[in-house]
Amino acid sequence: MTDKPSYLTLPSAERTRFEKNFIKTAVCELRFPALLEFETRPPVELQRELRKDFPHYERQQQPVPFNESETEVVHRLRSKKGDWLISFKPSSIALQTSRYTHFEEFRAQLETVINKSSPLLDTDFFTRVGLRYINELHIEDGTLEGWIRQDLIAPAVEGVYGPVERFVQEVRGKSQWGKYTFRHGVEANKADFYTVDFDFWDENVEVDRVLPMVTEFNKEIFLFFLWAVGPKVMDRMGKTIPEEIKK
Repeated sequence: MTDKPSYLTLPSAERTRFEKNFIKTAVCELRFPALLEFETRPPVELQRELRKDFPHYERQQQPVPFNESETEVVHRLRSKKGDWLISFKPSSIALQTSRYTHFEEFRAQLETVINKSSPLLDTDFFTRVGLRYINELHIEDGTLEGWIRQDLIAPAVEGVYGPVERFVQEVRGKSQWGKYTFRHGVEANKADFYTVDFDFWDENVEVDRVLPMVTEFNKEIFLFFLWAVGPKVMDRMGKTIPEEIKK
């Protein structure tokens, strides 16, 4: 009897950059031991350090996860065009973009955020480091076949479930560098779009290990994406450009 792999195992592929991608949102969140001083005052020093590239500031109240009866303050710094966002809370800082081009650009922005925020956070580790890519595929021809790996959509395509209003699946497991959650499916209000969502993370990560770890997460997500999609997606992504990724 062959032993099953103890972590996520994906077919290898050459690291390349495509002309087009389907990433609707890319976000890296860094959680740290809570700083009580920021429960009551804004991160003025951080805003000053990042003001050149993130000049727009806004303060928001949002529901606390899993406890919507309570709210928490979120400080948001936006780029000039609004397509890059830094969210700061007393226990986390996150970099997010709606205009993802390639990983080197994202990594460079993340490195700046880490370097500028580290003195303020006064910590040598993060309690959680997560990288998430939410891809939104436009199903142009009205059928899922050819857009998504057949193994993932077979029951829906074959009509096993009958007419469905919503088709969403979630898988959680371990990867070589941490843990992952893989979500994919169609929501009722977006019947023409298929979401492919990858979330990789690890806990208790030293500050100097963040960028190498996020780089490895990105590599795994790239392979996961290639495994999950069909030939129609690959065709829409266009030509490939060889890409070297920093260690």
